[in-house]
Amino acid sequence: MELEVSRYIGLAQKANQIVYGLDNLKKAENVHLILVCCTALEKMYEELIYISQKNNIPIHKMEYITLDQILHTQNCKVVGITNNHLATQIEYILNKEN
Repeated sequence: MELEVSRYIGLAQKANQIVYGLDNLKKAENVHLILVCCTALEKMYEELIYISQKNNIPIHKMEYITLDQILHTQNCKVVGITNNHLATQIEYILNKEN
């Protein structure tokens, strides 16, 4: 459930283990998970899929809740989780849904 995931994203935010935005994500190292907002444009999503495949990083598109709602920001379309343990737990929860 994405609401459960939002708690872990909040923890990553408090621990300063998040990379915000596409440009920062391209330059970042040690990103373990990419989360894309449901409001992101298709062109951006395709570019993120390329980055994901190139760097072997799991990617997930949020479906029911926006990243703005989770992170209490405006116009946030993509984040990267840099903490391996949080990324693993988030990915586990998201895969459990499917």
